Amino acid sequence: MYIDKNWYDPKEMKEFMENHEQESLFESASIKTRIKLARAARRTARRRQFIRKLKEKKRRPSGDLKKRAYTEVRSAFRKKLFKGKWSDLSYAARQRVDNAIQRRRPVIDRMIKRIMPAVNRGETQRLQNVNKKKK
Repeated sequence: MYIDKNWYDPKEMKEFMENHEQESLFESASIKTRIKLARAARRTARRRQFIRKLKEKKRRPSGDLKKRAYTEVRSAFRKKLFKGKWSDLSYAARQRVDNAIQRRRPVIDRMIKRIMPAVNRGETQRLQNVNKKKK
């Protein structure tokens, strides 16, 4: 399996983020989109695993760290809105919960700013652990 080394360009991603609203990355997915993403994830699982292993040794860009913070905040909101097993929920019910979270976007943004220092510290700690394993 050959993967081009230039498949990801940080400059191109930065330009995309500046030209497009950031909210478009965090919109809730429709039922059809969720099914399609699940199918694609299963189909490309080996490729994703290989890329994940390569990227493990590098520091994540600030955009990725912000996404990680968003994910943590979103999962905290999910726990408050839905007490139960997320995977047992139907796609439509998941979308309803995600839409309820999306309506609280200003609160989520404030929470992301609040936890970003902790996410940055966690990334630094992760890199130290990866480097420690190498030795």
